[in-house]
Amino acid sequence: MIVSIHQPHFLPWMGYFNKILNSDAFVVLNTVQYRTRYYQNRAKVRRQETWQWVSIPVRFNRTTRIDEVTVADDGWREYACRTIEYTYHKTPHFDACWPLIRESLLQPETTLDDVNYNLLLVLLDMLDIHVPVQRANRMPVETLDPTDRLVELSKCLGATHYISGRGGRDYMRVEAFEQAGIEIIYQDLDFNTITYPQQGKEFLPGLSIIDAVFNVGPEKTRQMTEQAWSPSGNKGSING
Repeated sequence: MIVSIHQPHFLPWMGYFNKILNSDAFVVLNTVQYRTRYYQNRAKVRRQETWQWVSIPVRFNRTTRIDEVTVADDGWREYACRTIEYTYHKTPHFDACWPLIRESLLQPETTLDDVNYNLLLVLLDMLDIHVPVQRANRMPVETLDPTDRLVELSKCLGATHYISGRGGRDYMRVEAFEQAGIEIIYQDLDFNTITYPQQGKEFLPGLSIIDAVFNVGPEKTRQMTEQAWSPSGNKGSING
């Protein structure tokens, strides 16, 4: 049983979905402190030859957990939709893929966590990814220790392996996983290896996965996501 855990992101990039694809179960880690000026409430999309943020205005304080962050201004929905429509309306797969994403964006959710969770489910379904997704705040884990929290969440799902991002090496206590009988697999994903036909002259890496969906379609996006990294170390790209 391979488990991966990640904080919720707004319209995540391809590496986020790569982690899910390589898992048997995925946990949205929404019980930790909200991180400002990060990907939890904003995503990168293309803007001509550069990129721009699409953001959700939120209310929080320095101790607010992610699942407690609320949406500050309902006007963000229409603005986000207009920004995405202006940027991508000429892409080959926009007309087919945009309506479901737009419908989710326009839902009157009051918490950032619900916005992100609903969008994640829409994108997973669009990409034909059927890995079970759990939310940490609905699991019986209360420890505040960063490593113990990951171990306990993984144990709840019967994990034998845990996929960690590169940054996990900097803070996780490996021995805690070893004592629980869980082997750590590091997702050594270099997003510069993921390329596909994009609008503009130069390829921009690290954008929201919707950039790939609109440009090459869900099927090829899933294929690229799957090929980008696996526990066996395979990498790849797609043309056309």
